[in-house]
Amino acid sequence: MGFINGSTSITRFLVNDTLPRNFIEEFPRRISRHAFRNLDESSDEERSTGWVNIMDMFDSQFIGTEFLNDPYVALSWRLDVRRVPGKALKVYCRKAEEELKKREGAEYLSKRQRQEIREGVLIQLLKRAIPRSHTYDMVWNLNTGMVMFGSLSNRICGEFAEFFFKTFELHLVPVFPYSMAHQGLEKEGANPELLDEMQPVEFLEEKQ
Repeated sequence: MGFINGSTSITRFLVNDTLPRNFIEEFPRRISRHAFRNLDESSDEERSTGWVNIMDMFDSQFIGTEFLNDPYVALSWRLDVRRVPGKALKVYCRKAEEELKKREGAEYLSKRQRQEIREGVLIQLLKRAIPRSHTYDMVWNLNTGMVMFGSLSNRICGEFAEFFFKTFELHLVPVFPYSMAHQGLEKEGANPELLDEMQPVEFLEEKQ
């Protein structure tokens, strides 16, 4: 579930760079440049990623600044992946190998021939595969630099941070409870070293 439709797990990031002065004019161009594009049915590409409207995963036409509700940027990051099951690939490769051996009157095929067959069969099957679509919502507070991203997966979060930098040329730093508390104490003018003196507390009553 996304931020709009229901509850979801999130990872927090902090933008570790200064926003460009002309970001209002620059961001629409950057987002449009990295908007989601459907996988071409005639290509052998296995995946595609890009920005879509947080309200509609099929809308990647960013004409204005609909993603901006000052001070928030709200977008969804869409990831489409198409894969060929290993068993299916093996079956079709075996069939293609047998057909080639029959045509050439050969008993065995070389390693190179088998590799070429595998690559060709994989491309054909990829073109027929239906992509699996995933969307991960993102809300970015431009005033605080806090970014909330709708996934806990280390792999997905890492890929998202790379794509975020590719789009905005801004680095994301993961935010943990300790770092949030550290930042809060600094903001209040308190000494962050107080966190090091904290001790775990048992909230459950001991049974008599």
